[in-house]
Amino acid sequence: MKINKTAIVSLIRFPLLILVSLGIIFFLSCSSQETPTQTNEGQSETIGTYFETPLEYDAGENPLDIVFGDFNVDNKTDILVTSPTKQNGYVNEEDGTMTFFLKDSSISSRFPYNSSTLKPDVAEWRQDVVAIDFTGDNITDLIVTNTEQESIKLFSNDGDSTFSDNGSVIVGKSPIKIVSGDWNSDNQTDIAVVNLDNSSISMIQNISGIFSVSQTLVVEETPISITIGDWDNDSDIDIAVLSRSSNLVQIFLNNGSGIFNLQDTTYTVGSSPFDMIAGDWNCDSNKDLAVTNSGENTLSLIYGKGTGDFETPIKISSGRGPRGLVSADFDNDSKMDFVVGHQFFVITSGVPLLTGDFSLTLSDNNYSNGYAPPIHLAASLAESGASPAELSILNVDNDSKIDVLITIPAIKKLVLLSGKQFYGNLSCP
Repeated sequence: MKINKTAIVSLIRFPLLILVSLGIIFFLSCSSQETPTQTNEGQSETIGTYFETPLEYDAGENPLDIVFGDFNVDNKTDILVTSPTKQNGYVNEEDGTMTFFLKDSSISSRFPYNSSTLKPDVAEWRQDVVAIDFTGDNITDLIVTNTEQESIKLFSNDGDSTFSDNGSVIVGKSPIKIVSGDWNSDNQTDIAVVNLDNSSISMIQNISGIFSVSQTLVVEETPISITIGDWDNDSDIDIAVLSRSSNLVQIFLNNGSGIFNLQDTTYTVGSSPFDMIAGDWNCDSNKDLAVTNSGENTLSLIYGKGTGDFETPIKISSGRGPRGLVSADFDNDSKMDFVVGHQFFVITSGVPLLTGDFSLTLSDNNYSNGYAPPIHLAASLAESGASPAELSILNVDNDSKIDVLITIPAIKKLVLLSGKQFYGNLSCP
């Protein structure tokens, strides 16, 4: 039994809560600012006007990422949930199990999926995954970060959710995040990998299914998130990188041939930033950014100018311990809203408990910052509450209402929150 050097990567998302006979000991891999201080405020209610009661499904030992793709070539969107690690007593060990939820139209339920699992022959620390077709056969393949081995691994799909090892590419130390896009406009999907321990981004070019590092970008210390968008409206893909230690967002613009140049201006967000996404929050056709600041209970909204530059970030309230983040226009007002996963401590009968919920923040011009206070709802049926890891939005039951999927490691579940009120849009009109 061993403690991996890269255990901090998983523990950034999932602080350990270990109960012992003499009391409660909290083992946290990150700073005390990561999770807000203890409070007597209880968990959020499961019942509300916005979502149906949560439905929970087994999803591995430590479910984290949620990925969509057509894994069995039936023209239906399937769901993949990954478990990078598993808990074994006081330590985290490699896992790498992938749980597939394949859509089955013959099932008449709010969650019409059949599940199956795929375990690696040897356990691996697969911290992140993207689903793309890299073999050119119109079948969705997978690329995963093998954090312990400082590489990415390629898995080709034979068409029925059976995946074969298709080689690997060495990247930087502790690869934790991966995104995909066509960097050089050759109609082939390339990837970028965030390397936590040597503060770099590996830009990897795809040439007919052969991947190689084309550029290594040096970034601020402790990069934890990356997102893509056309920041300067020149029809190629640029990137933004969020660094935890410096609370900064750095912008890299693409010169059109897949070479990325760092911009002089950086953007300061709140303390202990955790997640970052891109979108057009005010529907002005310029791409924006949003960051969860877990150390100060806020979101930073960074509005793009369409020139490669951004406005000074503004902050809006999010509630305690914001982490994962997704967006959609829930109320059809042509402005994007936010769904945030939270992690925090509460005091229950004098005992501190690590728990969490999720919130919906709706745009509202009656407020000076353009957003109403967040509406908090329970993310699970667990009596003591549970902390979300990853959030995704998908119309699961085809009723045109926006549904939210959440992975919750503490209860080993994928949770479906079916939309109850809003017939919204996933993006600007």
